[in-house]
Amino acid sequence: MKKVSYVRLTLFAILLIQIGVIFNIQPWRNAENKNALINWDVTSYYSYLPAVFVHKDLKFNFLDNSPINYSEKHQFWPETAPNGNKVVKTTMGMAIMYLPFFLVAHLCAVLNPEINANGFSTVYEIGLTFSSVFYLIIGLYFLSRVLLRLYNEKNVSFLLLLVFLGSNLFYYSTTEPCMSHVYTFSLASFLMFLTTKVFQNFNFKVSVLLGLIFGLLFLVRPTNILFGLICFLFNVFGWESFKKRLAWSLENIKLLALTIVVAISICSIQFIYWKWATGNWVFNSYIGERFYFDRPRILNFLFSYRKGWLVYSPVFILSFLGIYKMYQNKNEWGLPIILTLISTVYVFSSWWCWWFGGGFGMRPMIDYYPLLIIPLGELLTHKLPALKNGVLSLFFVCISFNLFQTLQRRSLVIHWDSMTKESYWAFFTKVKMKNSEDWQRQKSLLIKPDYEKAKKGESEYDFELL
Repeated sequence: MKKVSYVRLTLFAILLIQIGVIFNIQPWRNAENKNALINWDVTSYYSYLPAVFVHKDLKFNFLDNSPINYSEKHQFWPETAPNGNKVVKTTMGMAIMYLPFFLVAHLCAVLNPEINANGFSTVYEIGLTFSSVFYLIIGLYFLSRVLLRLYNEKNVSFLLLLVFLGSNLFYYSTTEPCMSHVYTFSLASFLMFLTTKVFQNFNFKVSVLLGLIFGLLFLVRPTNILFGLICFLFNVFGWESFKKRLAWSLENIKLLALTIVVAISICSIQFIYWKWATGNWVFNSYIGERFYFDRPRILNFLFSYRKGWLVYSPVFILSFLGIYKMYQNKNEWGLPIILTLISTVYVFSSWWCWWFGGGFGMRPMIDYYPLLIIPLGELLTHKLPALKNGVLSLFFVCISFNLFQTLQRRSLVIHWDSMTKESYWAFFTKVKMKNSEDWQRQKSLLIKPDYEKAKKGESEYDFELL
């Protein structure tokens, strides 16, 4: 009798859950309205595609010559370069990942006269939604391959469920599925899988794939260059193993050079676009926005009621216990996790908008969950049954808590950017507001951050918010 694959069953269960939740809430139901799925950040990621395939005008001149008020619907959101040309604010990595699904949706729209082939009708939002389904499952599959090197099948299956249901990855793969986080999660998982291959048998194929993934990661978000730490420090435990890694790098200099060439070739698409649109090979399209590395808001980033990572995804509090155990046991991912965690928290908390606008929890950390879920696996390997059962119980509590807070976020009990301690605890047990009195009370407790003050590096409030 063929052995049951717990991992495959788990991946299939996650697929069914994701699709079931998506069809239940239908995130595309407000297509072409202000509350559309293609809105805000997704607008910038996506706008390359309708500009090229619908309007055939990547300089966005059609915005000035159209009777349609695109800005009212947030369908296009370009910045203006010093030379006067319009330029997309975000890099084009997400547009590349959307592309196959966009083309299928666009073909359906073009062939059906009843569908508006404008790039924003319902069929396009459905296409993008299912791109998220595809990339999530691909990412979880490669993550399972990484985890199986460390843990048994049952523990790996539980870790996959934990990262999906026990963190804000669930929200961003069902409710706001077109944001960048599921896609980066998938790329990061594949990068980790490739990293294990690099030090087993570094060959031409692995080198090219590694360069391709690094290039895409950069194109999705330039700060993803931090993922280079993960690859280079894999299986490094101290000074001696670091020196061996340097020696290995010299021995494989040609293949490493090929990886860099492929990565730069992928990134060159962006550089060419910037040169064509702005006259500069490198262009900072985040005009008026910057990092403040001399004043990181680390405590707020981790613990604030507005967006604190460990407040809205508390399962990762347990990661710190696992990290210590990993480093003690010389786990191959121990040092990459420690240094990546320190660097990401520092860099992200130094961004002027440390809460990263609207959303649920500290969404940029989702990109690193394939790495940060590993320490939780260490807690499942404890030999004492009582301790292991206690850890499992905590994990189930975290899953239940995350699903409950996801419902709160969908019904706006948890506000997208204005949460306070008072609002959090006043409605802690409510799934939704019962009446207008609840809404009025919440409104009185919320505090809207001052975005303009934050851009100047000042506190967005007149006090520290925790």
